[in-house]
Amino acid sequence: MRTCCEIKICGLTRRRDVELAVELGAAAVGFVLVPASPRFVPPERLAELVCHLPPGVKRVGVFADAPAAEIRRLVPELLDVAQLHGAEPAAFAAGLGVPVWKAFHLCRSADLVLPEGYPAERLLLDAASGGSGRTCDWSLAAAAAKRWRVMLAGGLCRENIRRAIETVHPFGVDLSSALEESPGMKSERKMREFFKEIAE
Repeated sequence: MRTCCEIKICGLTRRRDVELAVELGAAAVGFVLVPASPRFVPPERLAELVCHLPPGVKRVGVFADAPAAEIRRLVPELLDVAQLHGAEPAAFAAGLGVPVWKAFHLCRSADLVLPEGYPAERLLLDAASGGSGRTCDWSLAAAAAKRWRVMLAGGLCRENIRRAIETVHPFGVDLSSALEESPGMKSERKMREFFKEIAE
């Protein structure tokens, strides 16, 4: 199934995995800057991971309730986008002055009002627990995708990606744990199989 969906590979911690993701066609690569995460990348390692990437590949930093000064220190010098996963209010995002993607966990139809007025270029819709490998509610994600640019995340893998895209019609998809050997360590075999699946 050939698709115009953008593909973001997240939770990258090794340069060779970044290079493979780009080689295979990822439009965005993501780095988790949340110390509690098993996929945490210390900010001082970012330069090594993002240097000399091709033009057009988005470098996305994942933050959760980080100070605005920390985000502005990294975006746009080393990153192109701040992906916010905490309880950051709209005013905080608007005040950053950098491109923002915002993660939302839609659990019921009433939650579809949560993104209203949020100053984000894209909404990342994930399962209730990000990085858990569980899928989010695709029916709610499909409703959101009719109104906003949605990056679908949560439990996506080679086996369900076709159904996910056909159901939700997202702007893009975001994968992490399904492509790993262990947290932060991507599997070349799984990466190649996934990109082959999405390209057919």
